[in-house]
Amino acid sequence: MYRKTTLSNGITIVTESIPYFPTASIGIWWKTGGRLEDTTNNGISHFIEHMLFKGTSHRSAYDIAREIDAVGGTLNAFTDKEYTCLYAKVLKKDMDIALDVLSDMYKHSLFDEEDIEKEQYVVAQEIKMIEDSPEEYVHDLFNAAYFADHPLGMPILGTQEIVEGFTKEVLVSHFNKYYSPLDIIITATGRISHDAFVKRIEALFGDVKKPDHSPFVIKPPHTHKGGIHFYEKDLEHVYLCIGTHGVNQMDEKRYPLYILNALMGGAMSSHLFQEIREKRGLVYNIYSYVNCYHDTGTFGISTSTSRESIEEVITLIRKEIMRIRNAGITDEELTFSKEHIKGNLFISLEGSETRMGRLAKNEIYFGTYIPLKDTLKSIDGIRKSDVDEMGRFVFQDLDTISLTVLGNIDKDRIEQLWKS
Repeated sequence: MYRKTTLSNGITIVTESIPYFPTASIGIWWKTGGRLEDTTNNGISHFIEHMLFKGTSHRSAYDIAREIDAVGGTLNAFTDKEYTCLYAKVLKKDMDIALDVLSDMYKHSLFDEEDIEKEQYVVAQEIKMIEDSPEEYVHDLFNAAYFADHPLGMPILGTQEIVEGFTKEVLVSHFNKYYSPLDIIITATGRISHDAFVKRIEALFGDVKKPDHSPFVIKPPHTHKGGIHFYEKDLEHVYLCIGTHGVNQMDEKRYPLYILNALMGGAMSSHLFQEIREKRGLVYNIYSYVNCYHDTGTFGISTSTSRESIEEVITLIRKEIMRIRNAGITDEELTFSKEHIKGNLFISLEGSETRMGRLAKNEIYFGTYIPLKDTLKSIDGIRKSDVDEMGRFVFQDLDTISLTVLGNIDKDRIEQLWKS
């Protein structure tokens, strides 16, 4: 089902053939994103993603959208910290159309100055929309404090001031440097013939020249310091993001961390959701999450509540953190979480789009394919002691935990509660 080929110009092609899928998902993945930016060009990867849709020397922006819409397919893109993806999902019979559009967008995008000016306004509205969405904005504020003076701490969208300074020369220079064949992984999942797919990719992308530079070295983050960071804003609710160190994407200990996440706040039956939302009705939503990067990671908890309930919510979160650190989990909780994670994994792989993304991320982080059976084996092999050890590692010292608070609240009282 899985096959991999590397073209002479450095482009890596990875496919997973699933004959019973009626669709095919195709993605062009670049091993670049917000992490390869700096304070002078923050947001440039996301802006380039937008510009790929604005027209080529062969197609207008309307033509790009129309060709995929005409066959009932989808065309989209996203930018993350360590990768960027442009992808399409179509019926198997329409793969050639999708590939032709995707290759045209990569090879022949115009970066027209008039379109750049229009898109600067569009992205500025997107930035303002995030700032008006506190449940999202609090995560940008947390990252900025936690990864201070590092690209991982900068927002994917950038700032309005930086974005408004982008010129065609700056965009094209960055694109040529960081979006070369050496940084490309093309993945496809569904009703795919690998050999036929490779021939088609070679015909469309084989003329793209291999660069003469070496792979880029990412800058490791500084050792983070905990603390409480307040951001005043006139809101009805107070928004919290609590985070601390996790593990990197290649660390086998990430599996015990996934178990810990599922138990604490990664599901509706989790400790935090049941205790704070269901039993006490103090919040509408509360959840935990895991972020894993090449060389670092974070574990976080996020929620919002009224000013009247904020002290009780923080006290309960702190109590749960201490309980996990000191008492660990039960055997029953371990079994439950394993089945929860495996069930989620299987359900997510029902679609070609998710499978296509899994292929790419395996290649980006591991340089190979991780069979599903190996992942399941790793999950089944987790012991209670592994999760208990991870709980002590993540919450080893409250002074290393970073708390970001967005809203209108008494700073002194929150600091006293958190440090008591």
